[in-house]
Amino acid sequence: MKISISVFTIFISVILLSPLTVTAVEKSLLAEMEAGIIEVAEKASPAVVSVSTESISPFWRGKLEDENLPPWINDFLKSDLGSRKRRSAGTGFIISPDGKILTTDNVISQAEEITVALNDGRILPARVLGRDEIFGIAVLQVDAKDLPYLSLLEGGPAPRRGSWVITLGQPFGLPTSAAWGIVSGLRRTSLGIAPYEELLQITAPVNPGDSGGPVLNIRGDVIGIIAGTYSGYRELECDWNFIRRFHRSFPNAATISPGQFFRQSQAHGIGFAIPITLVKDIIEGFSNGTPLKYGWLGLFPASIPGRPGVIVAALAPESPAIQAGLREGDMILNIAGRPIQSPQALQKLILFS
Repeated sequence: MKISISVFTIFISVILLSPLTVTAVEKSLLAEMEAGIIEVAEKASPAVVSVSTESISPFWRGKLEDENLPPWINDFLKSDLGSRKRRSAGTGFIISPDGKILTTDNVISQAEEITVALNDGRILPARVLGRDEIFGIAVLQVDAKDLPYLSLLEGGPAPRRGSWVITLGQPFGLPTSAAWGIVSGLRRTSLGIAPYEELLQITAPVNPGDSGGPVLNIRGDVIGIIAGTYSGYRELECDWNFIRRFHRSFPNAATISPGQFFRQSQAHGIGFAIPITLVKDIIEGFSNGTPLKYGWLGLFPASIPGRPGVIVAALAPESPAIQAGLREGDMILNIAGRPIQSPQALQKLILFS
């Protein structure tokens, strides 16, 4: 399926055609866009799954129970939020009829039990075939056959700035939900989503629970995996003693958590996805039982303002970089004749060497 919309055609129509004809053309184009989005979403939805996990709460919980803490903290530790079993949910999607599922690493991080809810209502236990913390992806396996699955982008046109995208996820635990937008940026880095990043920036809304869902092009091919969104926090200077006194004296204080005094301001229209082209070999390695092995040099590179190359900002003890004679402050301009334009380029070259 392909949708082709010519801005030039619309512009000429506005100038040359009557208002009645222009309205008909606009309606036709909108109807074509709507039909295309519906077709992609309906075909892909059966392959989208909910990934639920259970994990042990942070190590400090047991230690805090022995402390002489204010009652409201003890109440929190005994609540669902502070309980030993922590539950979380994200999204994944089936990539093969025999039950292989792709999601992001953060969805299953620290999970002891993983269950997957299929579109047909079945809830199945899942095991981890492979996790890649560097690129932030994970491949799961459920015992099922003849499942609907999504095709990963292969040989088609690469996403470009302005390309249409359709996303599917399970925001806040809701059933599979569709959204659409465009690719607004390419190769975004230094976002803290994964150690190695060349992320797609998308305008389709991304909410908690969407992580691990597919990003599709207008042909229905998976071009990315929803990884996260930009969010901002209001930073406050707080008098904790005042908050505790206020909490104890406030009407219905037992039903109010001090955490409710804080609010997170959410950025809109700034979502990020891991490109399938970046991790396809990793996915295939996990699926075939032959995970990739990465190179390691043991240095932290920093960019050089105004010029290509990188500077060695720090070195890991007893690393190959030290053994090779590198020192902090050294500049790296090329490796084996390959120019190094940026820290990201060096990291990628070493990882896949």
